[in-house]
Amino acid sequence: MLYDSSVLIDYLDGRDDTVEYIESHLDERAVAPQLVLFEVYQGEVFKSGPAEFDAVDGALGWLSPVETSAGFARASAQVQAELDRRGEVLSARDAFIAGAAVALDESLVVADDDFDVAGLGGLLDVEFPYRDDATQSGLPSEEPDNE
Repeated sequence: MLYDSSVLIDYLDGRDDTVEYIESHLDERAVAPQLVLFEVYQGEVFKSGPAEFDAVDGALGWLSPVETSAGFARASAQVQAELDRRGEVLSARDAFIAGAAVALDESLVVADDDFDVAGLGGLLDVEFPYRDDATQSGLPSEEPDNE
């Protein structure tokens, strides 16, 4: 599973459903690209009080950082190109994170609506831990109707 910063920040904040979700998946591979970790550390910079980078590292000890590669960049551009073809938009940062999940063949776990983009679910598995089963797949994966 590739975790987005939205989930990691909720985890660090002690959000009960996030902690429960992550603890129930500790037996699975857990990774995040450097960009995601930067976003988490950046949250430390802008919070009230001193930044606690060591505490973040300790709390996320179960997570393995992954080095980025040209494969990530290409997969990210391919995700953006396919979404653009469908008339959908995903920010460059989020496209990079989604592309990393594609390149690593990992599910992407997110907690915000940034990845709630039509068509993204057809390119990779996106999990929203806080949605019930009826809306979990919430991302339309079908081709747009070209009538």
